Amino acid sequence: MVATQHKRISFQSLVKLSSIFGLLAFLVPGMALSQTSFPQITHVYPAVIERGKTSEITLFCETSNPSNPIAVLFAGTGIKAEGIPEKGKTTELKIKVTVDKTASPGMREFRLACASGASTVGQILIADLPVVLEKTTLHADFATAQPINIGSIVSGMISAKEQVDAYKFTVKAGQTISFGVVSHRFFYKRHSQFLAIDPMISIHDATGRELAANDDFHFADPCMSYKFASPGEYMVVVRDVDYAASINMPYNLIVTGGPYVTWCYPLAHSATGPLQVKVGGGNVPETPVTLEGISNAALPNSTLNAVIKTDGGLSNSFPVYLSGLKILEESSTNTDISFPCTINGRIIKPGETDTFPIKLKKGESIIVEIRARRLGSELDSFLSITDDKGKIIASNDDQSNATKDSYLPYTATADGVYKIQVRDLLNRGGPGFNYLLNITHEEPDFIVNCDDDKAGIAPGMAAAWYVRVKRTGGFTGAITFHPENLPSGISMIPLTLPETQNDGLLLFQCAKDAKPGASLVNIIAKAKYKDKEGKEKEIIKRAGPLTELKMPGGGRSTWPVETQMIAITPEKDIVQIKVSPEKIVLEPGKTITIDVEIVRDENYKGRISLDVRHQHLNQIFGNPLPPGVTMLDTGAKTALSEKETKGKILLKVAADAKPFEVVPICVLANVSLNFTVKRGYASNPIMVSIPGK
Repeated sequence: MVATQHKRISFQSLVKLSSIFGLLAFLVPGMALSQTSFPQITHVYPAVIERGKTSEITLFCETSNPSNPIAVLFAGTGIKAEGIPEKGKTTELKIKVTVDKTASPGMREFRLACASGASTVGQILIADLPVVLEKTTLHADFATAQPINIGSIVSGMISAKEQVDAYKFTVKAGQTISFGVVSHRFFYKRHSQFLAIDPMISIHDATGRELAANDDFHFADPCMSYKFASPGEYMVVVRDVDYAASINMPYNLIVTGGPYVTWCYPLAHSATGPLQVKVGGGNVPETPVTLEGISNAALPNSTLNAVIKTDGGLSNSFPVYLSGLKILEESSTNTDISFPCTINGRIIKPGETDTFPIKLKKGESIIVEIRARRLGSELDSFLSITDDKGKIIASNDDQSNATKDSYLPYTATADGVYKIQVRDLLNRGGPGFNYLLNITHEEPDFIVNCDDDKAGIAPGMAAAWYVRVKRTGGFTGAITFHPENLPSGISMIPLTLPETQNDGLLLFQCAKDAKPGASLVNIIAKAKYKDKEGKEKEIIKRAGPLTELKMPGGGRSTWPVETQMIAITPEKDIVQIKVSPEKIVLEPGKTITIDVEIVRDENYKGRISLDVRHQHLNQIFGNPLPPGVTMLDTGAKTALSEKETKGKILLKVAADAKPFEVVPICVLANVSLNFTVKRGYASNPIMVSIPGK
């Protein structure tokens, strides 16, 4: 084992350095584009908390000020937290977190509300093992390795290029130890998509000889179990696969002689039980075991974290799925499948394809969905449907860029027996290549997402989120939106999307006398339709929150998250947005002017851009304008310099624009925080409609 060639930079030194650069953005004229940035969380340290303990962690932000905390709120139950106020401008905040013994283990999202706004999503691991902090001095080889106990989690940081972190432990002859890293799994939801590490681990004896190594197991995070033939001291090494580094991407190294689960089967279970699984990994039983930690209040069609319990203690957490459908198990003699149903399956051998015959009538529509990667499986599914001659007539690899799981709607073109086929995209296989297959009739339905996932609103001001609907199964009805758990003093302008519109504005207004506060909210979409028998049915969906990702090169993307926060926060750059008119009847063929006047906060003198759409670099993320209505650039005044306060929006109505019911739009006054990220302040609603002839 060769030690790093460069002097290790201590984690604490890097924290101070990053804080200095963050402070420069506040203190040096011209460096800060905005006076008030919402907290842009990069990470917390340590990045793991033990269940049943009260711990102090430090939250770090990118060029934003998380001091003066209002609330720290975690997804789920069993966790209470409070921020410890800091004096002056800073980019970090200490948080005291208490985790109940009954809290569900696994990855947890959280949000911070503070004087400057509502934060981007933060993440931390909840675990059952004692937490050890990485020492800040060099520990890169056997002589300098940091001693640890088996049965602990080390929270560390690869903070310098070519750095390797070595940890020394003692084993007995024949003992099996499991090693796992949770690091890169934090990256997918992280606001800033820069400086990722790709961790790997290796095991070495006292001479430095490598005994085993692993790079990617859970996506980019490594995991392995190793049986030690001889007793004595050994070490495990953590490093980036390319010897890269990151000052804002911690790792959690799990070292355990207890049960460590890397796969389970089946993945789908009924809420009524029995909750029995076979598992693989280190120090796990060969016979079926009972899942622990599943709440009796858990709802069907939900993903939950579970553990198993053995004589060696509780295992790590792993996901399972509670299905509301009839559950079947695959077999080598699959016959005609009666659906709707959920099928538990697995690709045991490389090159294997699982086939499920299904009878369909001409015009009958189905939806076939795989859940595998979302449940920790190694399977990268490829889903296809063949006709009675074996010809592939429909297929899908990935449902979206946020999952490797497949999703396939299909309408039969003739009566007959069709075959649903499941395989790994690269024709791999093994005990960890498990999946569940949902087969349902396609009915009128919709999928809805909400961008953004955070809103810090000052008293008397407003903030905008944007919903986007994808209609399926021929659904064409109106959709209404309803907020849940809004903070006291916050209200939402009613929104109904008519059948011709799929984008809409959710406008939240804060009362002038509202007190600081925050809550995690849900946006519920509801609609009604009549089935083939003429019976009225209701669709109720939660709008899936999307978090903003700041991409390399200045781009903007989004990623699904669990939580959305609305907070009442006092600091702001803009104190009023005056718009006229506030009610517009759009006439086909005409152009409408919306006059805008901005009142800046006395501490903000920067530039402002105006818009009625949610967009970045001409990519539209939300457009609440009625079909046939566009925003014009020529003749408009949407870029306001430091001294300008007045602008105008021009809306052009197409000559053939169809009549349209009243919907809200607003003017966004965008303040740039950096090249990619903007903070949008919203006007009062402008109610627009297109009258019928």
